[in-house]
Amino acid sequence: MSRLIRGRCTRIGAALLAVGFCTTGQVGAAAPDAASCPPLATPPNRELMLQAQQQAADRGFLWRVSRGGRDSFLYGTMHAGRAEWLALGPRTEASLARTGVLALEINVMDPAVQAALRDATQGPPRRLPAELMQSLRAAWSAECLPADDLQAGPTEFHVAQLAMAQAQRQGLFPLYGAESALLMRSLRTERPVVGLETVQTQLAILLARNDDEAEAMVRDALADWRDPRTPQMLERLTRAWVQGDLKDLEAYADWCDCLNTPSEREAFARLVDGRNPGMADAIERLHAGVSVFAAVGALHLIGPRGLPALLQARGFTVTRLF
Repeated sequence: MSRLIRGRCTRIGAALLAVGFCTTGQVGAAAPDAASCPPLATPPNRELMLQAQQQAADRGFLWRVSRGGRDSFLYGTMHAGRAEWLALGPRTEASLARTGVLALEINVMDPAVQAALRDATQGPPRRLPAELMQSLRAAWSAECLPADDLQAGPTEFHVAQLAMAQAQRQGLFPLYGAESALLMRSLRTERPVVGLETVQTQLAILLARNDDEAEAMVRDALADWRDPRTPQMLERLTRAWVQGDLKDLEAYADWCDCLNTPSEREAFARLVDGRNPGMADAIERLHAGVSVFAAVGALHLIGPRGLPALLQARGFTVTRLF
């Protein structure tokens, strides 16, 4: 879900476009019928999928990456979405069908990955100042999150849950994210699923390095939660992805209000650019033996350190399809 949640508004961008280890769940509300609570997603069913098929369209960003007579594909995703996005668009579907393996940031279907995530979420909470813990409890309650959940697990995960609750208020759910649609399609056709990263890599980016850093993450998260501009930023991110507006996404640093200080820029560099070489290595290794459909958060695809540029530098022919 949300990674390296230190910079202003960075956590929202991370939750939607940069990281994807909680792509199949949702933040549960304690009282789902309360008007003040975030809505909950309906689990995909036949009716929901038929409705999505009627609105199927290519969304996001897709590149073909070719080398050695073999084509693979690189798809920029949103890790949260809307029910009508569960059906793949025609070019996305056709490209996926040409490949032998689906590669996600991490393979959430792997039992070992699931076990590692369970262990991480059951770790001890951080020690926070009393006044900050009181503010976190108030935000937690306002989002109708289960009170007991705040008593266990890393504070960094609680911050991520707040970010996703904000997204759910705007109709964006991890259950309907692009990875979920790709997973459902691949499982139906028995296409293997692999991870480009280890869960330990993603956890190392999510978890704070010390209590002071964790405290700063919570303060930033609460500032975003209170900021009336946060919904506007979420909407802009969503619009850029739906419309395939690569130019606006490439200008993210100019309008996210999240890269204003050296520490924010360092955090974002670790979150996005710092992970790209490792994912490029994994794509290159997989491509040597099979056509790959690699689906990663869209922020990993922009700029001179993005995956398309890195793969081109390794001798791939890179062609944007949409």
